[in-house]
Amino acid sequence: MAVAGNTPAASFLTKIGKMQLVGCRLCRIAREARGESTDGLADETHGHINSAGCEGMTTTVTAAQRLPTTPSGGTCMTACTLHKSSSLS
Repeated sequence: MAVAGNTPAASFLTKIGKMQLVGCRLCRIAREARGESTDGLADETHGHINSAGCEGMTTTVTAAQRLPTTPSGGTCMTACTLHKSSSLS
């Protein structure tokens, strides 16, 4: 995972005995901030975190899905590096 640049999610860490709870930590934080119960959290997987179903990532994922589009229908993004800024379409 480290070679691929992936951060292990709770579901994997629980599987190898490094965590006790498989529930999503981002959902837990969002629910605690709202004063809600943390019972019945979804399993923390990369798929869950990258979906609007993750309570801690809903706003971010929804915004990413609504990126502006080009006239041809493609997504318009700008990539910034230390050397230059490029438009990706």
